[in-house]
Amino acid sequence: MPHEQPETQSTHLHHLRVGDFVVTTIQDAYLQGGFGLISNLDAATVQALHAESRRPTPPKITLNCYLVDTGDERILIDTGLGGLVGDEGARLGAGLAEMGLTAADVDCVILTHSHPDHLGGLIDGDDNPAFPRAEVLVPAGELAFWRGAVPDDAGDMLRSHFANARRVFDACAANLRAIETDEIRPGVTRYPLPGHTPDHSGYRIESNGEHLLIAADIVHLPQIQFPRPDAQVMFDIDPEQAVRSRQALFAKVAASGELIAGHHIDFPGIGHLVADGAGYRFLPHVWSPFV
Repeated sequence: MPHEQPETQSTHLHHLRVGDFVVTTIQDAYLQGGFGLISNLDAATVQALHAESRRPTPPKITLNCYLVDTGDERILIDTGLGGLVGDEGARLGAGLAEMGLTAADVDCVILTHSHPDHLGGLIDGDDNPAFPRAEVLVPAGELAFWRGAVPDDAGDMLRSHFANARRVFDACAANLRAIETDEIRPGVTRYPLPGHTPDHSGYRIESNGEHLLIAADIVHLPQIQFPRPDAQVMFDIDPEQAVRSRQALFAKVAASGELIAGHHIDFPGIGHLVADGAGYRFLPHVWSPFV
């Protein structure tokens, strides 16, 4: 007799213990991408790398957020698309609810940068703060850039990014603070990764001798940019600087073996990098039923 088959995975949460902290990946969205996002490699190269990854075509882009529970505070690193998108995203709230949490349980929000898929969840559909109790920390260079003059040669996409950033900053003005120092909280340190945006930042989470580097948008299409870290994406404000930041980070974590995470790395977006020829290969963190 016909019956209804499952259409979604049972969860979009992943918990990882880092010393005395627990870092939870919450998948906010799984978005349609395209080969045209890569701006400096020829189409044949991009499509060949994608084909080698055995991924569906056209490519999809994961959007993760990271909740750091220190035992004393719950710190959310980026907020997904939130009130800036319709049906394809904005599952952050559902992820928090699945953990038994509400927005009121988040003590602090730290942004990696000010693109709409990272700050949109700071507001609801009526432009009210979605985390009214939380301090909102933004890298100082990000605030200065997105609150400054829109470049004369800005295209429609960049102008839209400026408008969205200002919309969110205005809505959250009462709780908004600039990050002026790399030491943000005990065990939470800013790691500058400029290029994608002027003050694009990662965050190193350290506790009891263990650490995880959340590297934000260091890649968007991992199947392309891990083997070819010189690959630029159309969202990069300073593409050459973004490549330098990516190459330096990749070389460092491949040598050290440090665990990394990324907002656009396939869920749960955590693993290691190893050198592989002229590029790198990502080794996903092995899932465990225990935190």
